[in-house]
Amino acid sequence: MRSLFWKFFFAFLLALLLTSIGVASGMWLRHNAERQSFEAIPVQVGWKAADLVDSASDIVHYAGIEPLKKYLKDKQRNEITIFAITQDNNDVLGRDVDENLLISTRQLLLDNPEIRSIRQAISVDGKALLLFIPSPEKLSQRFTPPKRPKPPPFLLLLSMWIISGLLFSGLLAWWFTKPIRILRKAFDDVADGKLHTRIRPAMGKRRDELAELGQNFDHMTSRISQLLTAQKRLLHDVSHELRSPLARMQAAIGLAQQNPDKTAKMLDRVERESERIDQLIGDLLNLSRLETPTSENDGRQDFDFTEMLLDIIEDARFEAQNKAIQIEHNDIKQISLFGRAELIHSAIENVLRNAIKYSPDNGVIQLTIEKLSQRLQIRIEDQGPGIAPQDLQLIFQPFFRSRENQHQNGIGLGLTIAHRAIEIHGGEISAANRPEGGLRITIFLPV
Repeated sequence: MRSLFWKFFFAFLLALLLTSIGVASGMWLRHNAERQSFEAIPVQVGWKAADLVDSASDIVHYAGIEPLKKYLKDKQRNEITIFAITQDNNDVLGRDVDENLLISTRQLLLDNPEIRSIRQAISVDGKALLLFIPSPEKLSQRFTPPKRPKPPPFLLLLSMWIISGLLFSGLLAWWFTKPIRILRKAFDDVADGKLHTRIRPAMGKRRDELAELGQNFDHMTSRISQLLTAQKRLLHDVSHELRSPLARMQAAIGLAQQNPDKTAKMLDRVERESERIDQLIGDLLNLSRLETPTSENDGRQDFDFTEMLLDIIEDARFEAQNKAIQIEHNDIKQISLFGRAELIHSAIENVLRNAIKYSPDNGVIQLTIEKLSQRLQIRIEDQGPGIAPQDLQLIFQPFFRSRENQHQNGIGLGLTIAHRAIEIHGGEISAANRPEGGLRITIFLPV
């Protein structure tokens, strides 16, 4: 029984059947006990019987035996039997009375003296009489016992409960397994490459755990679709970035073959292009390592952030000499961080080199470090052209180029690597345009 539908169905059906059998058995036992209790009472105990016995008691007490006999005969003609038993167990009208009936009646009066339909009356001449109206079952066969409504047959009740249980169990099992069937079909669709599949709308107005599972599935497929789209875009961008230096290398080789005098110059060109390809491959490998999940403390340790930052600034100043760019910073206090020093070094260096690339000649790059309560803030501001406002959230994507700066050289992975490295350390990185012009990159790191 592997189907969840049938497991739910039979589980609820079994529970309903056991409950039904228990309830039906209880009702049957109760009815049987009431019937036996009713049959065990030898006399009628209703209020009407009590009134008739009271009348007979008053007659014998105040008028005597003869008027009582007349009263009993009148009632007998109306098919109402009232026995008046003397001390020698004989009826005053000479009617046959079962001995067991007399014994049961006297015992009932002894155990329940409050019963008004059994009276021990004393006649006017001092004789004791036992007055009572026997139950119909204790009379002769010529008296038909009163008919009582019979309870529904046990099997009929059980059949009704079984049918109700089948319907209820079937509906309940269908209600539980419907979203599971939807999920199974959705998984098959995703396996076939249909990443646009969404199942939350098919869940209707459900608000239970299965509906939450549907939401999680939609989130998963959306994330997979985004990752695959990003992977395809990255593959396209890498192909494009490799094509340009390879084309220049082929052109340089062709020129060297046509003009041997320019061979040395063309070889220098080939070397520069090969270095660009090598840098691209290195950045791709770094990005791949950053995208690979690792344990939280993999390679992390305390390190001197201040010393590392000063080394980065010194290297950046050397690179900025060609454009006469000044790199200024505020007073940097002694700061220690916990993390992977090489990743944080790479992140800040990439942001700083990006600022140098887009800054004009003789420009100024301002670097500000400020330690807040629980975070370290690093701001890197340049005087370049800035970024279009609609592109500010996109500059950390691989190979991004602002539409306003398509003429700039570069491979477009530096800020992507920086973004991922900062994220790994639980930090944040964002970009904003400066009011006076230029771009501001802000980094937050936990301390």
